[in-house]
Amino acid sequence: MIVRMIYCLMVAVVLCSACGKVYDLNGVDWEADVPPSDSVFNREIQILNLGAHLPDGHQPLDDTDPMFFSLERFGSIGIGYRSTDRWDLAFSGMARANITANNGAKSGFGYGTSAVGGLVVLDAAFDDVTEIPDDSQFKYPGQTGLDDQGAFGQPLGHVVYTFEGNFLRPDIMKDIDNPDPAIQVQVNKYRHMIYCLSQETVKTFKSVRTLRPRTIIIKTAKGNYAKMETQSLYDGIMDAMQMRRDKGIKMPVYSFRYVLAKAGEKRFGFMVNRPKITVTL
Repeated sequence: MIVRMIYCLMVAVVLCSACGKVYDLNGVDWEADVPPSDSVFNREIQILNLGAHLPDGHQPLDDTDPMFFSLERFGSIGIGYRSTDRWDLAFSGMARANITANNGAKSGFGYGTSAVGGLVVLDAAFDDVTEIPDDSQFKYPGQTGLDDQGAFGQPLGHVVYTFEGNFLRPDIMKDIDNPDPAIQVQVNKYRHMIYCLSQETVKTFKSVRTLRPRTIIIKTAKGNYAKMETQSLYDGIMDAMQMRRDKGIKMPVYSFRYVLAKAGEKRFGFMVNRPKITVTL
């Protein structure tokens, strides 16, 4: 009888291991933590529409609650993993424009974990950034949000906010005082906009206003590095001239690109030697 019980227990352990599930003392069903493949490094990865179709268990609890994302697994992370080192970035705050890294030693979403993440924002275009900054430049966990180029925000934010009007679209705002209700409907689609300070957006509006591109350098939760450029907060729209607040256009829905480098590396530039990956979420 005892031998049979031991045998049954051993079979149960094997079956649980095979199904790749781990259960904590509260009965929560966790996925096994599988290390990322080396193939995620040294290539450009573009993520399209993070937040448009989040899986069950990944949706923020309210408008200010964060979305979690793993750069090394190029996918969203369930909110149940909030207090773990499985995510690298949290998107939170107004329109989730604040981006925070995952660090277990500092106050923040990942506090109390083994995560070592941080970030620094560079006043530079994504393609021009080749060096990984010295560790002393990183802030832990670090945060970036609205830039003060819109006369509101903080230095070296990654997005610019247009307030009541839209200083980047004078072609639309010239009709802001037009009493025609139909015209006002169109004008209102372009007010209170948020534009990512990508090098493409900066180029698009260079004849209207001088903007500075931003590149975010991230130390991941596991200690690797990434350079990242946010590109859009509007579902399915990458062209800044087409971005608008309109019925049927979900926002905030993030599109961005990044390149990962392993811990101990010093450069991004010459290391990008694998084909680009585009992932639509």
